[in-house]
Amino acid sequence: MGLPRAAIHLLIQEAARAKWQGRIGTLGRQHVYATFDEIRSLASRSMGTFRVIEPILHRDPELRNAGFLSDDSLYEFLGFDQSVRMDRSSYEGAEESLDLNSEETPDHLANSFDLVLDSGTIEHIFEIGRAMQHCLRMTKLGGRIIHLTPTSNAVNHGFYSVSPALFADYYRTNGCEIEKLWLCRMKKDFVRGSWEVYDCLSSDRNWLPLGRLDGSLWLTYAVIKKVTILKPQIPQQSFYVDTWQSSSTTTEEKGRESQPVNEATRDGKAEQLLKATENWRTIHKFAHLIVIAWRNWINKRREKAEGKVPYRYVGRF
Repeated sequence: MGLPRAAIHLLIQEAARAKWQGRIGTLGRQHVYATFDEIRSLASRSMGTFRVIEPILHRDPELRNAGFLSDDSLYEFLGFDQSVRMDRSSYEGAEESLDLNSEETPDHLANSFDLVLDSGTIEHIFEIGRAMQHCLRMTKLGGRIIHLTPTSNAVNHGFYSVSPALFADYYRTNGCEIEKLWLCRMKKDFVRGSWEVYDCLSSDRNWLPLGRLDGSLWLTYAVIKKVTILKPQIPQQSFYVDTWQSSSTTTEEKGRESQPVNEATRDGKAEQLLKATENWRTIHKFAHLIVIAWRNWINKRREKAEGKVPYRYVGRF
């Protein structure tokens, strides 16, 4: 997928905040779809300090003719002393051979990078869980992982499109901090156009009703900080973990078999109505239908007020 101009803008903002230095490892070689002047212009809008470099243009003739910067120069500008490409194939000149489907991370790559950057790679890896394990193992303690991965409307682009929950649940289960979890919307020009960005992390809603996103291409942008080293853990989806825990608590408190948590039982008044009618089967079923209709009406009102995406709008990049 490479690094579209909007993605470079996101990286510049993150570099200004985190003050990057040391080594960056990238999954594959990233095409940079911006000129050095454009990159400096984006950097001038941030509060960061960036390196003075002698820019080198892209190695690809077509991109070089467009004036686009090389990935090495971009990483140097962002603060890194060394950049290392990792790939299964050598056709793009990767310095390290790494099959992300494999079980073991090479010893010399473990705890090796201050940043591991995945911009459009792991969706092409069949063993996507192993790919994330490699990212985590290769990151130094205190270092970061960045994923930029298709979420919606990327049919046959790769094996998978992923939800933000994949990154949140996997990395939290494995002792990491989720610093950013953004949903990015691309309307037209993917590599050169602007993106609308929404913050999933600040919302208490870890789900969206089916069909809520429009026909644009949507990506998830995740920034993860490695704060501890744990034995690899397989996560359960947090939505269902919360549901099971809520159900268990209800059972203990009421001394009876709990009902599955769903849209009809989320609201306090709805729960009171269902409880009050539980001894009358027909009335209870009717009450359940009323609650579902009420929640659907509330969701439509919320959608009209908030827009299709019920997350905080971060801005346009």
